[in-house]
Amino acid sequence: MAAALPLSKLAGLLVKTLAKPLAKRIKHEAARTASGQNIIISLGQLTHGVTSRMTVWSMGYKVKSVAPLDETKALAKGAEFLGESFIFLVAGGIVVYEYDKSAQSTKVKEKKRHDEMMATDAALEAKLHSLDLRLKALEKVVKGNRSLLLLLGGEKYVDPNEQEVEDAQSKYDDISRRKWWPFGK
Repeated sequence: MAAALPLSKLAGLLVKTLAKPLAKRIKHEAARTASGQNIIISLGQLTHGVTSRMTVWSMGYKVKSVAPLDETKALAKGAEFLGESFIFLVAGGIVVYEYDKSAQSTKVKEKKRHDEMMATDAALEAKLHSLDLRLKALEKVVKGNRSLLLLLGGEKYVDPNEQEVEDAQSKYDDISRRKWWPFGK
């Protein structure tokens, strides 16, 4: 998995690099037709107006009007804006793709960790159940052999008080009901 990460980064870099000549080609093709030129000139005038207003506002003055550019300058400015916008969109798309890929990888890791925790939880529950069964079997043997144990010098077996058993069971139930794992069972 570690080898795939640099390959995706390199592929993203390759796409960004290829976007630059493609942006030049888009600018050139758009400027070849009359309708394309009109759109690019309008775009150039719009960007000139916005940047001029922002520059004047940043100096603290009010803007009454902005003189339009001549068509060749507006065409150049609009084409430049179109190319830069294309490159920005490609780079933004790559960033979103890499973020999504990283988020999916994180989800897979979390799912794996959750599954491991659930498997451990199930194994511990099974072990506890097994120990409970073994303890009950031992109690049964001890109860069946009370007289023999007394002859051997052992202490008399006393059944646990039912209240103590219920208290221990309720304490165990309270612990097992706690939501110590935030993702649920």
